[in-house]
Amino acid sequence: MEGDSDIVHCGSSFVKIERPQLVEKSNTTSEVWRYFGFQPGSDGRPENIETPVCKICFRVIPAKASNTSNLYAHLKSQHPHIYIEVKGKPNQAPPTTTPSSGEPGREQAATMREIFQRKDKFDPKPREHRELTKAVTYYVTKDRMPLSTISKPGFQHLLSKLNPRYELPSKNYFSRVAIPSLYADVRKVVEKELKSGDCFAATVETWTSRNNEMYMTCGVQYVDNDWILKNHCLQTQYLPDEHTGQSLKCAVEDVLEEWGLDPTNLVAITTDNGPAIKHACELLGWKRITCFSQNLQCSLQKGLEDSRIERIIQLSRQIFSQFSRSWRRKRDFSIAQSQKGLPRNSLKADVSNHWGTTLNMLERFLEQQDAVRAVLAHDHKICRLVPTWQDIDVLESIISVLRPFREMTEALSSEKFISISAINPLIKHICNDLVREEQEELTLSFLMKMRIKRDLEMRYGDPELVHFLEKVTFIDPRFGPTCVDNLENVLQQIKGEVLAGKISEESSLFQIGFDGSTVSPLSSCSWYDRESPGPSQPKKAKYGGGLAKVFGKQSGDGGADKMVTTSVSLQEQLDRELDFYFKEPKLSLESCPLQWWKATQNCLPLLAKLAKKYLCISAMNVASERAFSNSSYALTEYRSNVKPKHMDQLVFLAENLP
Repeated sequence: MEGDSDIVHCGSSFVKIERPQLVEKSNTTSEVWRYFGFQPGSDGRPENIETPVCKICFRVIPAKASNTSNLYAHLKSQHPHIYIEVKGKPNQAPPTTTPSSGEPGREQAATMREIFQRKDKFDPKPREHRELTKAVTYYVTKDRMPLSTISKPGFQHLLSKLNPRYELPSKNYFSRVAIPSLYADVRKVVEKELKSGDCFAATVETWTSRNNEMYMTCGVQYVDNDWILKNHCLQTQYLPDEHTGQSLKCAVEDVLEEWGLDPTNLVAITTDNGPAIKHACELLGWKRITCFSQNLQCSLQKGLEDSRIERIIQLSRQIFSQFSRSWRRKRDFSIAQSQKGLPRNSLKADVSNHWGTTLNMLERFLEQQDAVRAVLAHDHKICRLVPTWQDIDVLESIISVLRPFREMTEALSSEKFISISAINPLIKHICNDLVREEQEELTLSFLMKMRIKRDLEMRYGDPELVHFLEKVTFIDPRFGPTCVDNLENVLQQIKGEVLAGKISEESSLFQIGFDGSTVSPLSSCSWYDRESPGPSQPKKAKYGGGLAKVFGKQSGDGGADKMVTTSVSLQEQLDRELDFYFKEPKLSLESCPLQWWKATQNCLPLLAKLAKKYLCISAMNVASERAFSNSSYALTEYRSNVKPKHMDQLVFLAENLP
């Protein structure tokens, strides 16, 4: 029987062949039979069911007893794009319609059209196809999109318009191949970067997923060889056992061991106030720093413990609830805003045990109070919620007390800035400047400040913690010795640490010294010539996340002593470095302390090593908390049964991808 002729792609060449009329295989559920048929006999039935013919290149493929192994092998070797599609689809029942003897059936014609439309698709191996697949993987992991996104018709339509030749792999390919491969590549980069730090600090946060599974997220911070503060979220560990100090101890040790980190190089660990993680740090013998934001949250909650304050907060919540559940009140509220010339902003709700959201809610309520009054006054059902002038006075007092603390939190919450050295100055600023007992009257604001002050003094009253924070503050050139109360104790700690060998050098003799008269031509510290600017000048503007707003701007200008090359002992070198450091003026709060130490590390090698060791500590466990918050994107209501291994990969990639 003679049919039409076609030019088709077979292997690596195009051939012209005659297209015979084939008979479909009946009673089969295998998807592969869509691309194979049989030569018809005189009665229209298959002439030989053991010699199927490929509908694409029309080769005869032996298949004894209807076995499909040879059929799959043929598609894989000669038509790989069809093979990938067949393997990714479930088996379906084929159409039972029989084509007429004169022309192919509709199903066969549709199949042939699809085949020739796909002839221009990418082969899965070329570089362009791999790059596009990597780009989709990056999009899914970096933006924390559910894997179901790639199977949605809108996303597939977008890709088809951007590049019609690109054929998107299946969802299983991304979850089993693409994402693990990207995780392995990024992990190698992170492991390489970790080797550039001498000492490191850690942050740990425990949290519960949607399906009530316990996880622990661990991150590290360090200063690399270029004096840049680095942060990495290392691992999200599943905790199948009971949430105890012993179990957390083992989990943290496992994380450090898996990443090849030496616990002896751990400077400190920043955690929350949970008793389990506190016990774990005691078992490990590690220095523990409590998250400043959580301590501040607890102290501010103490300050808000007043019946007048609780009344206005509850009133704001009730008004928000009434406005958010009624479209009529929303409409009237919008009209009142236009009439009174107020910003078209909606009312806000707060989150329990989060003072920042409470402040935002009260500020918005105060801004929109005239529009709120106008709506409430004309609604007899909720007119009882109209705030009194006493309520507004209380509202203004709360806002005036809480606003400075928001600036403090913002100043310390960034991972890009040095934060641990600012804790001690901030505590002193709160206790000495914001609260003045001899100048304040017994107003609501004063009582709030006193409760906050007493709670903070209790939380940061441990002598060992105070001495540690003062030492860290001392080696930050933005604060220096002037912000330290127990200076003698700090100097003893530094001298003891250096002389005990904890800050090691290649030799006990140094070729750098200080002299007030001449500069040796052998000096390696060109920073300190009269013709060059001193290290105190700001290297970057607006560094520090807003510390200048809290403390006020301070001058960063000043000269520096000249230097001369001499050979001195370790003790003498440390004394001269300290003497030089004392004479240096404070660095501007908007300047980067790490860049200052980078410029002076050859002149102050011992103190520079101390700075690199301690300034990497985070005042807050922001990285781990953000990873916990981002996990809600990975664990949605449509994807709540993610395996712990995949959860770790998704959180790791979301946090570490550039």
